Amino acid sequence: MTISTTMTAPRLAAASPASGLPPAARHLPSLTGLRWLTAMLIFGHHIMAVEYFGGRAGDLWGFVFEAGKTGVTLFFILSGFVLAWGHKPAQTARSFWLHRAARIYPLHVVGVVLALVAAATLVPEIRTDGLAPLGANVLLLSGWVPDWWQAGNPASWSLVCEAFFYLTFPLVIRLVAGRTTRVLWAVAAGALLLVALAPQIAAIAPVPMSAASTPVLRLPEFVLGVVLALVMKETAWRPAPLRFAVPLAVLGYALSEAPALPGTEIRPGLAATVGGFALLVASLASADTHRSSTFLAGAAWQELGRLSFAFYLVHLLVIASVSSAWPDGHPELHWPRAVALAGLAFMISLGLAWLLHRGVETRVQRVLLRFDPDRRDGAVARRAAVR
Repeated sequence: MTISTTMTAPRLAAASPASGLPPAARHLPSLTGLRWLTAMLIFGHHIMAVEYFGGRAGDLWGFVFEAGKTGVTLFFILSGFVLAWGHKPAQTARSFWLHRAARIYPLHVVGVVLALVAAATLVPEIRTDGLAPLGANVLLLSGWVPDWWQAGNPASWSLVCEAFFYLTFPLVIRLVAGRTTRVLWAVAAGALLLVALAPQIAAIAPVPMSAASTPVLRLPEFVLGVVLALVMKETAWRPAPLRFAVPLAVLGYALSEAPALPGTEIRPGLAATVGGFALLVASLASADTHRSSTFLAGAAWQELGRLSFAFYLVHLLVIASVSSAWPDGHPELHWPRAVALAGLAFMISLGLAWLLHRGVETRVQRVLLRFDPDRRDGAVARRAAVR
């Protein structure tokens, strides 16, 4: 959820006719816009969880946004896809990890600080008990202990998963890049199978695990994104057009709440969700690549997409803080007042996200990337060549 989707595919030395892609590197602006749409799903889900709406309006809101938590799934697929799309084989693992840390860690620390302030004032229910879970969250390790999954900033559990994905990416891309189409599709099928099996694996694992927050059990979603990007770059595959991909993604969204197979914890509905979302990501990327970008590529969507990471980190804190004016923190208002309250929470979240993006995210990222070992080694090599 934290990947910049303005990355491009590496320039091909010779445009392979089999690739189906134009020879020039392509931006993927529709995926940047999709990041914002995904953040809105999660925002809607948390408005439901904090119960801004009461009565029938609350029931309707819940019907639409109960599955909004799957927006995180879409972020994980996007991360894998975009990292593989923009993968530079010459980049070292150290450089890659620095770029990823510079991308997420500064805002993560700010988000934890804001969560501590909220917990000490308006939202005591999110207070973290003990230094160990709080320290684990700061270090992006808390999700490995199920009881700590929402320590620190409750929204940052997904960053723990992302940090693990980033750690493993250099190995994952090395294992799958350059493989045959048959192998890549086999890996994709295996990833979908593991998605369905994840709740069962968590239930029988000898150590405590959560299918929702244990990073290794969310890894298949990320790997599926990686594989689909490679299939598009290296083969003639073009995904289904958006007129088919969008309904399938909506169907997958609905099926995320489907029950497990009788007598098991196996959830085929989750595999349908991940499969539908992955197809949507690939179809949007294909549209951008073949010069038929969608409305998500518009300038406003691009700016909002760039704000999506900061928005995600603060929105739940804002939603809970705004609702703290009610005795139980759950307003359950008639729909006109609920809409106004949700609009207030949205505007505060958006404004705070803009400040954090401009004042922290981009500035600190630029400073940290000065220490990129690949850039430093390249400068040394250029100076040596001049001599």
